[in-house]
Amino acid sequence: MLSDAGFRTIAEVLNGDIPGYYSYKSGGKLVEFFNANFGFADVYRSGFPSRWLYALDKIKILWNQGRFDTFLNLILSKRFVMIDSGINEVQALEKIDKIVVFLNEQLNIEGYKIHRMNQEYKLVSEDGDLEFIGEGGFANVYRSRSTRLIVKKLKDDFKTLKGVRHRFKREFELTSSLSDLSGVIEVYDFNASDYSYTMEEAESTLEKYITDYEHNENTKIVVIRQILFIMKTVHERNIIHRDISPNNVLLFKGQLKLSDFGLGKDLDMFHSHRTMRTHSMGQYYYCAPEQFMQLKEGDKRSDVYSLGSLINFIMTGDPRNSIHFLRNPVEKAKNENPSVRYSDAGALLQGVEKAIEYHQDKARLEQIGSKINNGIFDDDVDNYIYGLSSNELCRAIVDIPGMTSAVLNFIESDEKRTIEVLQMIESEYLGVCRTWVDYDGFGHIAYNVIRNNLTYVAQEIAARILHEVAYEKNRFNMQHLIDELIELGIDPLIEGMLK
Repeated sequence: MLSDAGFRTIAEVLNGDIPGYYSYKSGGKLVEFFNANFGFADVYRSGFPSRWLYALDKIKILWNQGRFDTFLNLILSKRFVMIDSGINEVQALEKIDKIVVFLNEQLNIEGYKIHRMNQEYKLVSEDGDLEFIGEGGFANVYRSRSTRLIVKKLKDDFKTLKGVRHRFKREFELTSSLSDLSGVIEVYDFNASDYSYTMEEAESTLEKYITDYEHNENTKIVVIRQILFIMKTVHERNIIHRDISPNNVLLFKGQLKLSDFGLGKDLDMFHSHRTMRTHSMGQYYYCAPEQFMQLKEGDKRSDVYSLGSLINFIMTGDPRNSIHFLRNPVEKAKNENPSVRYSDAGALLQGVEKAIEYHQDKARLEQIGSKINNGIFDDDVDNYIYGLSSNELCRAIVDIPGMTSAVLNFIESDEKRTIEVLQMIESEYLGVCRTWVDYDGFGHIAYNVIRNNLTYVAQEIAARILHEVAYEKNRFNMQHLIDELIELGIDPLIEGMLK
C-alpha cells in the first residue's frame, strides 16, 4: 500500500496545491467532486479539515475499496482535464502526459508506477508485479503480472550515463514514431524517472519459432516477405534499425513485428557525435562489416546485410548458410562492399520476389532440364544450380541426364564453388542414391576434380567421395578410374586417400 506521503502527493496534485497540473479546488469543490463521482455524502461546513487531508482520506478509502484505478482513470481522462483546466483537447493530452510523468517520479520512490494500456491507467507495485524474463546489453526485460505488459528498463549501471539514456529514449521514440505500422511492436509509455517503457507482449521470438518447429518452403517464404515488407516501409520513413536479428523479430498471433530499435537512427536527424563501438553493434553473424568499425557508418545497406543473414537463418537455420534458392539475392545483400548491396529493404524485396518467381516457374525448370540434357550450360543453368540445396543438387545429379557435366562446368575455374559443391555432395549423396548406378555420377565428378588438379582442399573432399563409391559401394568402373589417376601421377597424399 502507498504511504501517507504518497497519498498526500496525489491529493495535493489534484487539489491544485502543486502548480502546473490541476486547477485550485476549494473545500466545497472537493466535497462536490468526491460526492458526485464516488457516491460519498459529505457536507462542507465549519470544522472542515485541511483540503489535502480531506482528499487524502477519500483517496485512501477508494484504495481500500479497490476503486483507486477508477479514481485514477477519472482524473487522467481527457474530458476531466479539459474541464478542470479550461483547455482544448490537444492541450489536455499534453497535460495528462505531464501529470503522469510527475506522479511516476514521486511514486517511484515507493516502488509504484502508473501504467497505461489501451487508454486505461493502472497503478502497480513494481516490487511484486514485475517478473524478470530476460536481459540485453543495456536493459532488463520484465513482464507485469497485473497488466500483462512487457516493461523494458535500463540497467542501473547505465542510468548515470547520459549517452546511454539518450539512446534508450531514442529507441522508444523511434518505435513510437512507427506506431501506425502493423509490423512494428506497439510501445505505450516512457517513464523518465527510472528510464523504462512499456510494450505489448509477444508470443515468441522468430529465433524460437524457426528453431523449435519444422516449416515448409511456403511458410518460410511468407515469413521472409513479411519481414522485408516491414523493413521496406521503415526504410521509406528514412529510419534504419542497425540491430536486425531473429531475436528482434517477434510473433504476435501469426503477425511478425519488429522490435528493439536501440541502435536505430532517424536519417532525417544528424547525430555525428554517436560512435558506439562494437560491443553494441548487433549480433555478430547479422552485423554488417562496416558496423564493426564504427556504428555511424551503418546505413540502409547495413540493414540489407543483416536481412540477408536473417533470410539464411529462416531458410536453413544458420545465418551463414546461403545454400538455398534465394542464394543470389542473399549473396548480393551480404556483399562485404556496401556499394554492391541492394540500396534498401525495398530493393532487396524485389530481388527476392524475382528469385521466388524464378524458383516456382515450372516451365523454366523444364527448359533448364532440356538445356542440361543437350549439353547447353549458360547463365540459366548456373543460376539453377546456384539455388539448389544439398539434397536437391544430389537428386538432380541422379535424376537429370547431363547434370554431371553441368556441375563440372559450374565449378570449373571457381575454387569457392568447387569446395562448396563437393561439401554439399558429400553431406547428402549417400542418402539420395537408390541403385548402385546412382553412385557413378558422384564418382565421375570427384574423378574430374582430381584429374584436373583443382585445389588441394577440393581434391581431398573428392578423394573421400571417390574412394567411398569405388570400394565401399564396390563400383568396379570407379576403381578403374582410381587406377587411371594413379598412373597419370597425382599428389601422393591424395593417392594415399584413394587407396
